[in-house]
Amino acid sequence: MVHINTDSNEKSASEGDDSLRIYLEDGEIKIKGTIHLGYIGSFTDSQIEITDSLEEIREWDIVEEYYNPDCSDEELIDFLNTYFRTVIQKIEQNLDNINGTFLLQVFTDMDNCELDFMTIDGLFDEEKLFYGNEEDIAEIYNPVRTGLHSLSPYLETPNDGTIPKGHLESLLRSFYPTFNFDHFLQNIVPEYVGLDDGEISFQCSDNFDCAILCGAYAVLDEELAFSDWHNY
Repeated sequence: MVHINTDSNEKSASEGDDSLRIYLEDGEIKIKGTIHLGYIGSFTDSQIEITDSLEEIREWDIVEEYYNPDCSDEELIDFLNTYFRTVIQKIEQNLDNINGTFLLQVFTDMDNCELDFMTIDGLFDEEKLFYGNEEDIAEIYNPVRTGLHSLSPYLETPNDGTIPKGHLESLLRSFYPTFNFDHFLQNIVPEYVGLDDGEISFQCSDNFDCAILCGAYAVLDEELAFSDWHNY
């Protein structure tokens, strides 16, 4: 559940502030500001969207639960600002958990596809190859597959702090010592964020010809748990 103060509406973000600002322009919903999703990327202005109309938004569960579907358009916009700014603040407080879950989704996909990252320029750190030679990727990482699969229960559990996940990244780095994590993270391409009824969705890709992230998509619910993850 998102705890928001519906007794008073937040003021609009000031000029020069990158805080989220939802507003009406000629009857159309417009959005300015930035949403930071950790390693997934930062999404700004036109990358953030609400596809539903005001009338459709009035039927959202969160409007009925936290506010009043019969409010004016301006009051509804104020509520959306308050609600989604609260969610964004919650995200910013739990980026370690979100980052860990995101990386776990990525490496689970890589393992399922037996993707050989050693063939991707910049992602293979040969100096850390302690096996002595470049064996087939499936053979090299068979010993860590059990460890990776043991983390699968974390894939769809909450990221709101109720289940600590700060250890996920360090474990994955130890599982994959020759994978250049820093280069990978620097080459994630944020595409868009969608704001919807009690959830935020995102899509991202990469600068490696989408070899690892190809329109990777997921939904974060009010507990910030990932659902509907798909890639490739």
